[in-house]
Amino acid sequence: MKPNVKFLIDFGLTGSNIYHLLRTRPSIICSTDLKNAVEEIKELGFDPSKAYFSVALLAKRAITKSQWDAKVDVLKSWGFSEDEIFNAFKRHPNFMLRSPDKLNAVMSFWVDGLGWDPSVLLAKPVLFGFSIEKRLSPRASIVKYLLSKGLLKEGACLCTPFNLSDEDFQRRYVKRFALDTSRLLKLNKGEC
Repeated sequence: MKPNVKFLIDFGLTGSNIYHLLRTRPSIICSTDLKNAVEEIKELGFDPSKAYFSVALLAKRAITKSQWDAKVDVLKSWGFSEDEIFNAFKRHPNFMLRSPDKLNAVMSFWVDGLGWDPSVLLAKPVLFGFSIEKRLSPRASIVKYLLSKGLLKEGACLCTPFNLSDEDFQRRYVKRFALDTSRLLKLNKGEC
């Protein structure tokens, strides 16, 4: 492990990146082919000094080829190309750590349930990490309500409400619309 840690430091990984790997998957640092894996991630365009480098390395090493292919197949079944999937991976490598079932469930909720553009999900793949029941569905109810009342601009970015902290979401999408606040709070709690 010690030579591999030295290699990672010399390669430019930060202490927090190395700690992240040790905490989540120490076997990666102990592997004999670590140098090849690290160089592969760098060739994909990830900067070793950035936090996403360790996440991308984790995703590529913790997922078998068959698991990776299963996830790609799920996304392809929704009409995405391999290039689109790879670009989403580069933006937020964590999303490929989600199960094929989770990827499919979020796609189904977004496209079939809400009727929204699926390309938004790959533009902001962080959305795949949120709970449908606890975050996506309640916030989607509020966004749909605000859109139906003309309180949000047509064509507004649909992913913004889901990325916000609870406090910012409440401030920007619930409390801001004083006349509709009680209805919005009920929607947020899943009561409507």
